[in-house]
Amino acid sequence: MKNVAVAIILVLGAFGISANLENDTKIGYVYMEMVLNNMPETQEMNKTLDKIGKEKSDNLMKNTKFLNSKIDEMNRKERAGELTEAGRKVSEGEIADMRKKIETQAREDEKELFQKRMELLNPIAKKLEKAMDEVAAQKGYKYVLNSSDGTGNSIVVVAPDADDLTKAVMEHLGIETK
Repeated sequence: MKNVAVAIILVLGAFGISANLENDTKIGYVYMEMVLNNMPETQEMNKTLDKIGKEKSDNLMKNTKFLNSKIDEMNRKERAGELTEAGRKVSEGEIADMRKKIETQAREDEKELFQKRMELLNPIAKKLEKAMDEVAAQKGYKYVLNSSDGTGNSIVVVAPDADDLTKAVMEHLGIETK
């Protein structure tokens, strides 16, 4: 009998705590990736990064074509019997050096592009964060979660539509919602 009384008190206490938390704590969520992708600043950033990426890609392509022409030339000379053993070793060394330079340049370009993306994304992310803070404060939310994990998978499994602040954040930023 004592155990039943203790169990009832514990259950009632849990309901009381949960009811109190529900009244004091509002938790909202935002599809941050959706907002971010619709921000004009993000679209402008992507255009800038695409332009830089294309320039770097074109340069690598040009160097790769030059490397391939050197390989073709060496193979042609070898087939024609115009290449001595010493000449072949020199050509192979030049080709190996070119390959290393191209690979190094590709890694440096990728790193530079990533750094440029972070540099351009930082103020955009801060603007989004500020907008979420302001919307949360206006609507009385103490917590706002990102509703997806960046790969498009939702991490908010169950939540009321009323706590979805995505549209409000987009409107706060002046982004047209559909």
